[in-house]
Amino acid sequence: MSRFLSLVFLAFFTVSCNTPYYSSVNNMAGQPATLTLSNGQILSGKIRVNSFDSYSSISGIAFAEGVSKSYQTYGLNDIRFLFVNGSNYSVKNLKGNEMWGGNALRFVKELTPMNGSLQLFENEVLSKSTDGTLHREQQLFVQLPSNNLDVYNAQSDKFIPNFDVKVPAMLAACPSLCEKISNKNKDFFYAFVNQGETRRKQVWMNIVNAYNQCQ
Repeated sequence: MSRFLSLVFLAFFTVSCNTPYYSSVNNMAGQPATLTLSNGQILSGKIRVNSFDSYSSISGIAFAEGVSKSYQTYGLNDIRFLFVNGSNYSVKNLKGNEMWGGNALRFVKELTPMNGSLQLFENEVLSKSTDGTLHREQQLFVQLPSNNLDVYNAQSDKFIPNFDVKVPAMLAACPSLCEKISNKNKDFFYAFVNQGETRRKQVWMNIVNAYNQCQ
């Protein structure tokens, strides 16, 4: 009887693992995707990504090419970027989120060209309210020049308060842009409070475009 139950559990587990689902780009299985590896190889098929929650590092990545059901595992260092749901995602080290202290390796959505010195990324955070309703929050992250892995939460103390002092010190290679930020030009500055997600994103978009054109 125990052997029968074990076989039933194994069968259920196998089916569950192969059942397609999508919670977020950092927690999904059986989803159509294109994976570009660090060696330049491009794989098309279905991907499986696991993470404990919205704040933890990715715990596993597997990819099945074409129509194959055989998944091969890949390390984070093997991946250049992922294309899924019409967008490119890169593995970055998220820093500066006070809720969990940062330092989590996750796929984040690319918002700006990959060849820019200054880049923006978006991280999706899922949370449930007391009534069980699922909420999705988009967090903006900044990749500073000369740093290919770490990205910083735009709301962290890396940038605020004193945005007009901290950010120019990081972007000194473009004096004209630094002057606008230091002077609190409304298109290149936001305060610690009452900033708003839309305004914060637009300000950083303006900064990124100006800085990359300045190089």
